[in-house]
Amino acid sequence: MENYLKAIFDLTKLPTKFFFLLSAVSGFALFVDQKFLNEKLFLDNVKEEYGSILGIIFILSTGLVLVNFVIWIFKTIQRKILIKKWKKKFAERVKNFDRFEKSILREFFLYGQKSVEMPIDNPSVSGLLDKNILVMNRQFENVSIMNGLKTSLSINESVMEILEYKDIDLSKPITEKEIEFAKNNRPEWINKYF
Repeated sequence: MENYLKAIFDLTKLPTKFFFLLSAVSGFALFVDQKFLNEKLFLDNVKEEYGSILGIIFILSTGLVLVNFVIWIFKTIQRKILIKKWKKKFAERVKNFDRFEKSILREFFLYGQKSVEMPIDNPSVSGLLDKNILVMNRQFENVSIMNGLKTSLSINESVMEILEYKDIDLSKPITEKEIEFAKNNRPEWINKYF
């Protein structure tokens, strides 16, 4: 008896596509006209001989497909809710940068690059990394290359979607006065490393 229960629970690990196929085939055999089965598919008396088995297969496989579909809907809704909360959290973080964090983010605009080499031992840089505002670039699959304590960083793509120039004390288009301000208020590690 224990082996039968184990076999039933192992069936639930099969992909939903398999159960959809079982549902479609058994449903076809059950609901199509017997004359069509006899003449076109040469399946004589399938409903009479195997009707009860096909019915059980149809009910179970259709039930599993429906359950998996409902689970997929709930997971999709849950994922969208989590993404919305996550974006709201990032929006709050973006609006509350301190002056050191702003100066670091302005470096991307001063260089006009998506990626800038920065020291990760700097408290403000590591803080932006911890908050997922900055991300390490992956040069080879999932590996980052570091040069001492410096590495290539980029602004998180999700942050770029909500980051506005005013969040880092700039306007669009950037004026000469703002460029001068940004150059005079660069991060303290600029002179040390560059």
